[in-house]
Amino acid sequence: MLRHVVLIRLVEDDPERPLDASADELVAALRALPDRIPEIRSYEVGRDLGLAPTNAHVAIVAEFDDAEALAAYREHPAHVDVLERLIEPVSASRTAVQFEL
Repeated sequence: MLRHVVLIRLVEDDPERPLDASADELVAALRALPDRIPEIRSYEVGRDLGLAPTNAHVAIVAEFDDAEALAAYREHPAHVDVLERLIEPVSASRTAVQFEL
């Protein structure tokens, strides 16, 4: 079993894409992925509580059986759609780590 953790910091000063709206739309779309991607074993998504100004805005913690299942998730059309439509246009930075459980 492996865990995949992603932290996304959103662009904060885009008048065409307010941060709160972008974050809410992104979180909703991400939370829909487990119903569409069978390789996901566990999937938690949330917005930062705003307790520190330098934190990321959105976090994803997912679990997969193995690296092949993670690769299937990354390549799944539903995930690619969220990535291209909702993450890339509003992301200031993204960091990730995968580790064995």
